[in-house]
Amino acid sequence: MRKTFVHNRNLLRVAALVIFLIFLAFGTRMTRLHATSQPGTVWIAPSLVRVGPTDAPGTTSSINLSGARGETVDTQIIVTAFAGGLTNVNLSASALTGPGAASIPASNFVLYREYYVTVQGSFNAGGNNPPLGPDTYPEPLIPFVDPETGTALCGSGAPLQACNASVAANQNQPYWIDLNIPRGATNVPPGTYTGTIAVTSDQGSIAVPVTVTLWNFELPLKPSELTHFAFWANSGNPTNAQQQALTRNRIFGMNWSASQAAAFQTSDGLNRSSLGEIFGWNFVSCNGSLNDPIPSQSAIADAVSAYPAGMLLDLFVSDETIGCSAAWPNIRTIANNAHGAGVKILDTVPPDSNLYGYVDHWVILPVNWPSSLAGIPGSFWSYTSCNVGNGSSPRWDIDFALINERLQAGFLNQTQGATGLLYYAVDRWSSGNTQASWNSLNTSSCSVPGSADGVMLYPPAPIGSTEAAPGIRLKAIRDGIQDYEYAQILNNLGQVPFLNSVIAPIASSWTNWTHDPSALDGARLQLGQKLHQLSPQ
Repeated sequence: MRKTFVHNRNLLRVAALVIFLIFLAFGTRMTRLHATSQPGTVWIAPSLVRVGPTDAPGTTSSINLSGARGETVDTQIIVTAFAGGLTNVNLSASALTGPGAASIPASNFVLYREYYVTVQGSFNAGGNNPPLGPDTYPEPLIPFVDPETGTALCGSGAPLQACNASVAANQNQPYWIDLNIPRGATNVPPGTYTGTIAVTSDQGSIAVPVTVTLWNFELPLKPSELTHFAFWANSGNPTNAQQQALTRNRIFGMNWSASQAAAFQTSDGLNRSSLGEIFGWNFVSCNGSLNDPIPSQSAIADAVSAYPAGMLLDLFVSDETIGCSAAWPNIRTIANNAHGAGVKILDTVPPDSNLYGYVDHWVILPVNWPSSLAGIPGSFWSYTSCNVGNGSSPRWDIDFALINERLQAGFLNQTQGATGLLYYAVDRWSSGNTQASWNSLNTSSCSVPGSADGVMLYPPAPIGSTEAAPGIRLKAIRDGIQDYEYAQILNNLGQVPFLNSVIAPIASSWTNWTHDPSALDGARLQLGQKLHQLSPQ
């Protein structure tokens, strides 16, 4: 009996060892596509990191995000193929389950396949913010679903599709993940939410764990930061689809009809509009000549009456007429007429005492930013363009790190006293609504080489969508606008000393700012945790 007992005990030990080895084998392969030959691996990269086609795989295998109600948080999943490649790669998200019976629906995830483009090197003006140089970068984002209709774009026959991707051997395919956190503490109480994103292919599949820490505060529907991004097509009267391509990212176009303004104020928190649809814009040239007739005060007042009461309205009076004294008389006349009807004047010039009391929104390149804003009437916005400045201020071409867009839109605008952000074009496509416009992104504005200057959206026809596709740089601007909101809420709560202690070291001036994504993410984390602590529990 004793011998038999020992034999059975040994069998149990052997069985346990086998089970352990099986578990160990599968456990060490959790970041690899489940298949006998390990054909690929899946890893996670933060949103400020661009992943090149052949970059070595990272070590992070799960998604960990934190955010507020009403915020969009983001990350990247990268699929790397080993020998033999991968076929029919797809992504799908589960719902996230949270405290009690709370959940965030799977439909709140917005998934994109990142598209690689090869660009020339942008002009290097020296300074401490040089371009990364000519290379292949991920930038346009191909959606899995038409954002206007909710229809899956797979099988549309369009030349560019997110689904069923093939990944060649030793190549990366990044995917962009947006998560739109719902509003309302009753709907989504603070706490931890968990779920998965499934990555499938013909060669295997894996479920990537997702953990979201939801803080106990909410971003307002109406952004505190004003934005004025122009369309190249339909500049005066953009379609709803054009407007929505920006508003989904908390960015607002230049011109809105009165009916659009009312609808988007309710749905998206629209906080301003130019009256360019009615009267035009960039009225006055440097020599004082007019590009559009000067509207009378009564005509402006009639236009204002059709817009929602209290909406901030403006006229874009001139563009970069710096030191152009011949333009001042007409600028003053337009300003007097506009002010009489309660409309603001916007001008892309640094503050000029000859226009004090006439210009309300000074829109300024960082290189022209005043050393002090004290005593200057009006508000101050920042913008960037093909003007490369001194080589140390943020630039938005593809071959610059994504922290350029995010920090300018967020903490730099906060520390430098800016309340708005302008960009001259988001759809200056080289070949119209075609795939060539996705690929031909070399630019030469201001007579200097650039990459995707004036392009933040990509044509919808090549993806079979009713709405233009966003780029990663647009997402970085969106994230910066949300960073700005974190700071503004703390400012409004009287937390200025704490706020400055966190963001001033990484955004000291337009030429002295961090280039380290982890420093920016760390600052945002501190602000979010502080706001969570300050919120009633």
